[in-house]
Order: sequence, then C-alpha cells, then structure tokens
Amino acid sequence: MTDTPIPKHVHRALNQIAHSRALLRQVQERTTLQREIDKMLAAGISAEEALQMLRANPPFVDPNY
Repeated sequence: MTDTPIPKHVHRALNQIAHSRALLRQVQERTTLQREIDKMLAAGISAEEALQMLRANPPFVDPNY
C-alpha cells in the first residue's frame, strides 16, 4: 500500500458503495430468513421452535468483509 491520499470524491464514492453493499446484504438475509420461516410454519413447526432452530443454525453465512 502507498501513503498517497485518496481524493475526497473517490473516498465518498467508495464509502457509498460499501454502504450500498451492506444494505443489499441485509435485504438478502431478511428475504432468506422469511423464506425459511415460511417453510417451517408450512411444515407445521411452531413459531417458537422455528425461531430456536434458526438461531441455532442461521440460513446464511457471515460475509467476512
């Protein structure tokens, strides 16, 4: 890496991209969770059991940003 400073407009653009990426990831996780909950409830699992199962084994992987 170099010690050359990044121009302010480039820095702002990179921050906006990072923020957008995080928001898209969040929406994707919510959609996945909603689908999993719907499947479990349709299979006759109680809401409490479904929640415990999802907490123990979430249907998504940490992105390791």
